[in-house]
Amino acid sequence: MSFDPVVRLADVSRVHGDGPQAVAALQWPRARCDAGAVVLLVTHEPRYAGWADRVVFLRDGAIADSTAAPLESIR
Repeated sequence: MSFDPVVRLADVSRVHGDGPQAVAALQWPRARCDAGAVVLLVTHEPRYAGWADRVVFLRDGAIADSTAAPLESIR
């Protein structure tokens, strides 16, 4: 029996820059999402949020805004 959860959490707060490390850190959650998993990615970087299908913006612990369409990405 394999363990492959449907929901995955990813914190990319420690990824710096736009180089190969940033791309590699985002390819795994993107691939899981494309395979049908739900990925909750937490970041302060708009360039990383660009990999998401939907972005939810929080302010003071409440939802301030969200997108429904994919954003420009660094893919």
